Order: sequence, then structure tokens, then C-alpha cells
Amino acid sequence: MTKAGFSRRRFLTTTAALTGTALLTGAGGSAFATGGRERAGGIDLDGLGRAMSGRLLRPGDAGYELAARPWNLALSARRPAAIALVDDRDDVIECVRRAGGRGAPLAARSGGHNYAGFSTPDSGVIVDVTALNKISVRDDGTAVVGSGARLMEVYTALAARGRALPGGTCASVGIAGLTLGGGIGPLTRAYGLTCDRLKGATIVLADGSVHKVDSHRDADLFWALRGGGGGHAGIVTEFTFSTVPAPSPVIFTLEFPAEHTAKVLASWSAWQAAAPKGLTSTCSVEARKQPTASIEGAWIGTDAALDTQLSSLIAEVGATPTERTASRKSYLDAMLHYAGCDEAKTCHLDTKPGGTVERESFHAASRMLPHRLKAADADRVVEILSGHSDMVLLFDGVGGEVDSVSARDTAYPHRGANASMQIYGWSETDQGEVLTQAQQALTRVIGTGSYVNYINPMQTDWATSYWGANKTRLRRIVSAYDPGKVFDFPQSVLRG
Repeated sequence: MTKAGFSRRRFLTTTAALTGTALLTGAGGSAFATGGRERAGGIDLDGLGRAMSGRLLRPGDAGYELAARPWNLALSARRPAAIALVDDRDDVIECVRRAGGRGAPLAARSGGHNYAGFSTPDSGVIVDVTALNKISVRDDGTAVVGSGARLMEVYTALAARGRALPGGTCASVGIAGLTLGGGIGPLTRAYGLTCDRLKGATIVLADGSVHKVDSHRDADLFWALRGGGGGHAGIVTEFTFSTVPAPSPVIFTLEFPAEHTAKVLASWSAWQAAAPKGLTSTCSVEARKQPTASIEGAWIGTDAALDTQLSSLIAEVGATPTERTASRKSYLDAMLHYAGCDEAKTCHLDTKPGGTVERESFHAASRMLPHRLKAADADRVVEILSGHSDMVLLFDGVGGEVDSVSARDTAYPHRGANASMQIYGWSETDQGEVLTQAQQALTRVIGTGSYVNYINPMQTDWATSYWGANKTRLRRIVSAYDPGKVFDFPQSVLRG
């Protein structure tokens, strides 16, 4: 797919995604020396390697280069001192006890999709939980998922049992980062955020102790795990989710002439907010001399009801779409469609043989749209994008089932929002500062909130933006469970 032929998979292969934040720990910066082959900071790497049943990779070891490669290729220069490929929870405990708080960054990594690369710390130690990917689905629909499982692995296992979990669109995102930051995706309005389906978790804390948490045990920590974002308190090794019967959604698309872009955006914002919960959609506005808009979504309901919904939007826009498609798919086929894959067995990165999912090189930023976008504000959005290139705004509709949970009931603060807006651009055009400037300009139009799974290391208002009114409680909880800041990184809530 060329840049001119926009698809969500081509520009951003995670929504809910991921998400893709570091698994409940983070680290960053290159201020730490590796201390040579023997140590990183005060860490005895040789001793750690001997204590593990898994492998400890260091620069020069076979497999290190591939294991060190981040999802965002713009961060490829990072050189972790060691990558612990853990085999089990005991290996995680050894890593935390032997490497935590010893002068070098310690970061857990599930899918490695953290936009800022906090799960791939320069000169630090990565706890890679990829092997912790066991998935079991009980007869009552409860799913127990290892923290190293990737989304397509989860979707495939659930589909085989006739179940589904609302999640993101990028196949290689880890379930951990997605869940911990919230989890927005194509079934969000129907079934809520991924973190809203979380019923319990097993976590290795900063002192190496293991806690099983839920709404009754360590309830404060459980609250923090539901939307507080990757990077805090410990390393989750297992999640327990409630799932839903697998739907067969209709995947639809609409594209409109460029001269109607502002009208499309404003009309979509009002339309999606009033739509039934079974409709979740994304409005994509691509930057160019004259920005263009397209809409893609998933509908759980009858074909006739969807036709009525789409016709009402088209009437409000007042223009005939240049393209209109609709196709009913199984749950798994719908997730493969969003991931841009033909089949599940190849829908993964090149870290596994036969993988067809490509890494990307990009910069990104986000804002949450707290209300429906007025016509004048949509005009301003298009004006801000005009003349730029290699940049897209992705408005992911929320509301629906997301708003059945109070903003104070989980760490995710953006209940009641109209949409999550992501600004996404290719790093080969070196747009980090340009994107952040656009984010700041859009603040006056969109709002000040940001989705923590779309973390931006250049953002200055990040703490209040990510957590809003929940920041103080989240900081208190994280401080209580990690008073020594074993799990520290540049945008930890303890620094906000």
C-alpha cells in the first residue's frame, strides 16, 4: 500500500493499541554506561545469566541484534546492555532482584511497541516476556493470557473457542501494553476498553514478591493496572479477562472528495457519538495540500441497520462518497483485516519464521477529543494540516460501552470523550518536532488530554494530559508499591 493509498494498517498498526506501551515497566535515556562485559551499572550480568533458565543476550551474542530491534525503527540506535529472554515467572523474579535499582535502567518488554522506546532502554536491561504467551479459555469464557502474548495470538485462540476480546488492530502488539494503557480498538464502543475486561493479574513487584491482584486483593494496584499505562510498579506475568461471544462484524469504508474534508470530520464526530454501541469507527484525515478524509469501521448488527446509519452520515455530509464498501466477516477475519494480514500463521514480526508484519519508522502524538467537533473547529483542523505531507490524523471513536465505567473507577481517565485523536507521521521526514507543534496547535481545538498508549517523549504537559484527575491517586499507589523507584523512566507518574 502506497502512502497515497491510505490504510490504517499502513500508517498505524495499533489503536488500542497499544498500545504498544512497555509492559508495566519502563526505562530510558543513555546516561548509564554498560560497565563492560561483566556489569551494567551495578548489575552482575554473568550472575544473572547463570540464575536464569532462559537466555541472557548481550552485545555480540547470536540473536542479540534481532532481539534488540525495536518496533519503531526510528529508535534502532539504542543498545541495551542485556536482554533477558525469560522462560517463566521465576526468571522474571531473578531479573527484578538482581537487576532492579542497581544503576541501570530495567524495563520489561512484551510487544515492544512503546512509541518512545521506553521498553528498549539504551544501556539497560530488558526483561523480554515473549515466552510467557500461554493462552487458555475456560468454558465460562474466562481467558487467562500470558503477558508475552501478541494480539493476533490472543484473537486466534479466542476465535477457536467462539470468544472475543476488544483490543487493538496491530497484530504484533503485546497484550500487556495494550491492557495497561487502556486498549482502544475497532470493537471498543460495543464491548469497552481492553482494561475494562480485566478481572485479575499476576505481578512481580519491585522487591521480587509475587502478588495476585483483583478487585478484592491489592485493589488499589488493580485499579492502577487498568489504564495507568506501562512503566509502573512491577512486571505483570499473567492476565485474566472476561470475554464476549465472538461477533461477525460488518467492516465498512467511506471515502469523500477532498473539498468536503472539514464537513466529513465534523459530521462524523456528531454521527459516531449518537450511533448505537455496535458501531465503532475511525475518521482518518490525511495531510497534503488539500487534506482528504476517509472513514472505516466495524458494525455489530444487521446489514439494513448499517445501511441506515451510513446513509444518515452521507446525508449530513451532503456529498456522494467516492467509495463505499461493506463486508461481513468472522471475528478472526475482521481482526486480520485490520492488521493487514491474509492469515494468522504469518501475521507476526520477523522474530518468528515466516512473519509478514513489518516494523515502522515514525513519530506520533495524541489528544483526546472531549466533545463533538464543531464545524469551525473542523475547519481549523484542516487548516493546520494543509500544506503538510507524510502526516495523518486518526480520530478513533469512543463512547458507547466505554462510558459505562466511571472515570474514577479505573486509572484510565478519558471516560465521556468523543474520540482519541492520534497524529502520526513518518520519521524519514524527521517530523518529531513538527508533530509536537501540530499537537500543541490542535490543543486549542481538540483539548488537552492524551492517550498514554500513544506516548510522546517530546510532550511537555504529559503527566496531566495522560492521567488527568487520576494522576494524584496513581502516583500515590505506584509510590507505595515501588518506593525505591526500581521501575523508573522519563514519563513515569512518579516524575509527573
